[in-house]
Amino acid sequence: MSFNFTLGSINKQFNEPAKSFRRRFDIKHFGDEIFKQTFDGSDTSKVGLTANTITLSNHFFRTGEQLDYFTFGQAIGIDHNSSGVGGATTLPRSVYAIKVSENKISLAANFQNAKDGIVIGLTTVGIGVTHTLTASKTNTKAIIAIDNIIQSPIVERVGAATTVVRVLNNVVRFHDIGGFNADDIIKINDEILKIQVIGYNGVTNDALVDREWMGTNKENHGAGDTIQLMVGDYNIIGDQLNFKESPFGGQKITVGVQSGAVNVSTNSFATPTDKFETGTEIRFKSLNPPTPLDSNRNYFLIKNKTNNFSFAENKTDSLVGVAITLTSSGIGTHKLLFVDTSGSSFQGRVFTRSDYTGNILIDDLSQNFTGIAKTFTIKSSGVNTTGITSDFGVILINNIFQKPETDYKFIGGTSTGITSISFTGNNSDVIDIKDVNANKLPKKGLIVSLGNSEGFGYQKRETGVGTAIVSGFGTITVAMGFSGGGYTNPNTTYRLNIEKGSSTTSAAGTFTVANGFIQNIFINTPGVGYTFTDPPQVIFDDPVPYDDKILLSSSTGVGASVSVEIGFGLSITSYNLTNIGYGFTVGEELVLTGIPTVTSIGSSFKNAIFTVEKTADDTFNGWVLGKFQVLDDFSNEFDGRKKIFTLTENRIPVSIEHKTGSLISVKDVLLIFINDVLQQPGKSYVFDGGTRIEFTEAPVFGSSLQVLFYRGTDDDVSTTTALQTIKKGDAITIEKNRKQIIPTNQEARVVLGIQRRDTLRTTLYTKKGISAQTSPLRPVTWTKQQEDKFVEGNKIGKGRDLYASRIQPATQLIKSIGVGDVSFYARGSSLGFTKVDEDQSFGIRIVDDQKNNSGYGTTTTTNPVQIIDSVSVEGDEGTIIGIGTTAKGFQFNFYIPSNSVLRQNSFGGVTKSGISTGDYFLVSRSNIGGGVTSMINTGVSTLGFTSTNLDTLYQVRHHDNVGSGQSVRVFVEVQSPHNLNTAGLGSGFNDNYGSFSWAKFTGGASGLAFTAHTFNGLVGLSTAPTIQRVEKLLLDYT
Repeated sequence: MSFNFTLGSINKQFNEPAKSFRRRFDIKHFGDEIFKQTFDGSDTSKVGLTANTITLSNHFFRTGEQLDYFTFGQAIGIDHNSSGVGGATTLPRSVYAIKVSENKISLAANFQNAKDGIVIGLTTVGIGVTHTLTASKTNTKAIIAIDNIIQSPIVERVGAATTVVRVLNNVVRFHDIGGFNADDIIKINDEILKIQVIGYNGVTNDALVDREWMGTNKENHGAGDTIQLMVGDYNIIGDQLNFKESPFGGQKITVGVQSGAVNVSTNSFATPTDKFETGTEIRFKSLNPPTPLDSNRNYFLIKNKTNNFSFAENKTDSLVGVAITLTSSGIGTHKLLFVDTSGSSFQGRVFTRSDYTGNILIDDLSQNFTGIAKTFTIKSSGVNTTGITSDFGVILINNIFQKPETDYKFIGGTSTGITSISFTGNNSDVIDIKDVNANKLPKKGLIVSLGNSEGFGYQKRETGVGTAIVSGFGTITVAMGFSGGGYTNPNTTYRLNIEKGSSTTSAAGTFTVANGFIQNIFINTPGVGYTFTDPPQVIFDDPVPYDDKILLSSSTGVGASVSVEIGFGLSITSYNLTNIGYGFTVGEELVLTGIPTVTSIGSSFKNAIFTVEKTADDTFNGWVLGKFQVLDDFSNEFDGRKKIFTLTENRIPVSIEHKTGSLISVKDVLLIFINDVLQQPGKSYVFDGGTRIEFTEAPVFGSSLQVLFYRGTDDDVSTTTALQTIKKGDAITIEKNRKQIIPTNQEARVVLGIQRRDTLRTTLYTKKGISAQTSPLRPVTWTKQQEDKFVEGNKIGKGRDLYASRIQPATQLIKSIGVGDVSFYARGSSLGFTKVDEDQSFGIRIVDDQKNNSGYGTTTTTNPVQIIDSVSVEGDEGTIIGIGTTAKGFQFNFYIPSNSVLRQNSFGGVTKSGISTGDYFLVSRSNIGGGVTSMINTGVSTLGFTSTNLDTLYQVRHHDNVGSGQSVRVFVEVQSPHNLNTAGLGSGFNDNYGSFSWAKFTGGASGLAFTAHTFNGLVGLSTAPTIQRVEKLLLDYT
């Protein structure tokens, strides 16, 4: 979407504001409608009865997307036997798209039919040329920004509703108007209204409203209908974007020119403003205009000098300085109407994806903000949401975009799956009541304005007075004359200075205060050489100002403070709100603290009371429109000069590419925020896919950055680790075009760096074959670096990422998984899943290739597969160096061998097993025992069985450190009798009774069940489902 906000077209810019300012704009992408398609439903070339298709030019509909079908004529006829339409004989109002091509769709009766390709059969064309198909969930599919500040779609404020008593034209009587304010938007049935006046005509519950607001139509409303408070900035209906308020489109200025300021001899006039420039267009109005000017006509101006201009017939004349010759100055005041059309900027992006099921508008949470609470349940239309933990949405606090994973995270309940949002805050549970921003959490009840009763009996700030007394030794003491007033902060060191007087060493001291008065004086340096004839003066420090004095609330408000002045009347003469605090309510009374009082007035003292007159809340808006991937922050590279940067994730370059058939525009998939301001693609930066982004202006040093990549769904856009082809140190040769004689082949040059995916930098070349021609293209040959070399003073090795292996770590389950489980135990290999990669969180795929394979060779064969995003893994493996027994238990001593890779610092430096109570582990390669049945750690049910030594699955009952702590003794339950005899067995680092291993994957809940066969030892477990990392790892063995 792209358009500028102006006062209207050139033909309307000088009309009245109501005729020029707009709130409604068409939404298009390069002229094509985005959300609404209009077609001739009576045209057989548009409605394909044989193919069951509808032709729509450049539509943006996706398979499974819900559409609203409407026509004023007769609807298109359908086959009533079509699945899902019941007995209907014409297209129903609600249908679902099946994308056939960019210009053609079929329709289905429901979402699943659309995904399965089950179309509604079309039998007859409709009647009437205007038939429309309109997308649903439109408010969840876009990001709209004005002046680079993201705007929010309208949404209900849950709990803020009342009912209608009556509606009479533009006056609505509320059952309870409390909580509603002027300029609020409300919704009654499907009509949105804007409140202009509360208490209209003196009736408390009456409101004067503007109707048909934000793209809705006027409706009839009756008593008992719900009045719902709405919040937000815009509403998308059909193919139109409707704002709550008119975006700023500029301003109109009227300048008066007296006839006496018109100079006929120089064909010029003087104005009190210098706002005009040569070429400025104005509308001229006058009852008696200068000859030959006409009233109510447009002219152009020529700027002669400051505050002096001439008229021109057209813009061309004004630019070349051809002025209109004036023969009279006219009579009275002439008016120049000027329109400054430099209005607000706009950017809008619609985010398409393959499946809109997860698109939701999040209910307003601001009424729950406290400044202390961090976690809130996410609801949509009052209903708890589930399953959006992997989809980062657009979360705005006060219209400022919140950074995923930095400012907040989505979390899902471990038992219910209900999604919540948790704000990070300052990562501390300590609440700072003096600085409302210190907690960095959203708040409500921030004080906007206060009322005040002046109180009586407060000390006025007055400086103490004293007299210097000179001793016979020429030193100083001080006699107190007036102990001052209003001294606070008794812990502050107040100073007194001894000034003037004839001394060889100056005196100085300090004093303490109590109850507002000077209490004790200390002459720390009595000085030397003072005389009676020239006594010095004593200067006391002034009392510190009454700044930042806390206002005490008897309710939930905290953090408010004021600065006050006390007059001679012992009352407050002025005050300023210095800290707005939070958690306050309108009408709440606050007591001033921290100011000393005049005790002599006794019961006449009156507290100064501050009454909260108006509060503000942090606003919240949120919607989920698809998957966002957080890319690395490269703001540390900002220096005010560099413009081109590499996109990375976990410091590894990533290449973003468009998948064939996807409508997603790669240049629009990045959300770039610099200093929390959304940057506009194509204007602020250039990105056409690949690994590099180029800013049009170099970002300034110290600027903050956030980079998000919009994936839509995983099927829309692909990201891959950017493997090198040409790299630094390689050589290239630009050859001649075979159809041309010149320019000739160049000689080889060395690559110094890759600037972008299609641009590289080489050594300076000044030899043959140079040409300024850009067409036809010339071939380039590439030679890989064969040996190590120095490039620009740095050694560049011949190794390259292309030669590195790309692996997909996998392991097998050792314990069955139930639906809803969030922890999954496997044989081991935790090191292979993470330690070779910077990212400690990754996706896994659980595959059971032993189940439901009886249909092999037919269309019914399926293997259960579960993908779980963002899991973590812990685990280790090693040697069993000791075994002990009880009647119903074993004790295994776990030891990680000294030559284990786990002990290396680069792989974690693990010196002992991290297994915990309740964890599951596998014993293999055991060399004692004759079979065993293992039990769960409570001993109440069986867990595994083996007839081969001790090789089976166990669960930890508890564990202890052994000796120096590098060995861990693990206790397990087994079935009695186990017949294991451990008499004479040693227990030391050199003993070996088998191996242990375990890996625990923790992440989202599994939606499927998977079975691990634990009752036939390692043979049974060999058929267990596999856990596989989704993204392959890049290993460089060089």
